[in-house]
Amino acid sequence: MAEEGFISKKNGEVKKALSLLSRALELEQSAAESLDLSEDSEPTRSILYRSAASLAFNIGNFPLCDRLVARGLSGFPPPEIEDELKNIFEDVNFMRHLSLKGLVLDPGQWLMTISGNATKYGGAAADQLLVRVEKIKTLFYRTVERLLGRQYRESGSVEKIIKDAYGLYINAFQPSSFSVSFQVGKPDPQLPLFPGLEEEKSVEPNDIVDEIFSCFEMFEKNEAEKLKEKIKDENYRGNFIGLAKEIAPDGNNVKLVGFTAIRDGKEKPIALRRSRKEIRAEISTSVDSELVQSDGPFTMSGILMRANTPLRGKFGTVTLVETKSGQRKTIKVPISIMKDVVQPYYEESVTIQCAQKGNNIILDEIELSSDS
Repeated sequence: MAEEGFISKKNGEVKKALSLLSRALELEQSAAESLDLSEDSEPTRSILYRSAASLAFNIGNFPLCDRLVARGLSGFPPPEIEDELKNIFEDVNFMRHLSLKGLVLDPGQWLMTISGNATKYGGAAADQLLVRVEKIKTLFYRTVERLLGRQYRESGSVEKIIKDAYGLYINAFQPSSFSVSFQVGKPDPQLPLFPGLEEEKSVEPNDIVDEIFSCFEMFEKNEAEKLKEKIKDENYRGNFIGLAKEIAPDGNNVKLVGFTAIRDGKEKPIALRRSRKEIRAEISTSVDSELVQSDGPFTMSGILMRANTPLRGKFGTVTLVETKSGQRKTIKVPISIMKDVVQPYYEESVTIQCAQKGNNIILDEIELSSDS
């Protein structure tokens, strides 16, 4: 019945889908409640509550979904089912934040929400929020440049004419898990174009946001081939993956990073739940062909010093002063993540994930050391 409901939903038969899913929910909930609260009932009991909660989420009955999650967690669920129940709870919170009184998005706005141990009602740890706001800004302008057909910018800042034509604004800080709304500016069509953009194609603000959302969805689902087709340029693709990893949850301080926009009068949400550690084993920021042929991965820790970006080539270099030995190691860094991902860590204590190819050490990921 649930399967028929999802097929109907996919076919646009909204009323039929709601009826089928609601009936499936009643049956699944009844089955779950028929089992005793005991270890002997597991894992069947918690699996049934997980399924019922998922159905409640899909029909938008969030209060019931909360109760079903709580009942599932009140038993003795296996670790993987417990995680799935908690993920449903995070999804419910994300959707509920979008419908809080006073939070209205117009078609030109989009929202970023973070939740986790570093957030509270109306507040968030500054470093956890601001680093993601900064990375969103960087990703936004990289997307604009790509959609405009610009060659990948290896150094320097975004051109002034692009910043003037496509301004990115923070409209307000919203309470709840902690949300920030963005708005994309665009030149008045009645005014002359900015000098330098007269002959260049334009990009609609909604198209920029939709492109980012689409890439985030492929990233979250680990659809590497689809992402490769979507972002054909290797540098732009590596840059997107590197920035997306910086924005993604860390699994503790931030457990969910959600985005939503309004399209055709309806909310269009996308949630990033997988942590950087989960993503790390599946998708690489570095040039694919280089890492496929290398040995690794392994980690190194130390102070990041010196950054050198050549005018040509696939790699720049940084120097790492190792914490334990004090030795200086030269690390090759893909150009795609050199400026936007790696350079902001200059003079910080970092841990890097890297691979060895011959005498060269190639950086794949970088993050602040746990004791920083």
